[in-house]
Amino acid sequence: MLLDQGAQLAIYDPMVPESQVQEKLDAEKDGSYVVCADAVTAAVDAQAIVVLTPWPEFRSTNWHIVFDMMGRPARVFDGHNVLDRQMLEHIGFVVTTVG
Repeated sequence: MLLDQGAQLAIYDPMVPESQVQEKLDAEKDGSYVVCADAVTAAVDAQAIVVLTPWPEFRSTNWHIVFDMMGRPARVFDGHNVLDRQMLEHIGFVVTTVG
């Protein structure tokens, strides 16, 4: 798990309440993650964005703003092939798709 490797996670899921995220993560990991109110906030200083759910909101996210908030290289891992890879690459993202 990323948390076991010392990663700092910023988690956003428009369909899952913060309390449920906290229940699923080990209590020992407090401080290693933060649950964010939106995708842009989760992207601040991130090295990578991992899209694990096919929610329509991710298709309409302003990826230009997300890119501006991230560190470089800005990476997107799309686990459901829901994002426009060509558009993301045009913005400057390094994109990996799975699925």
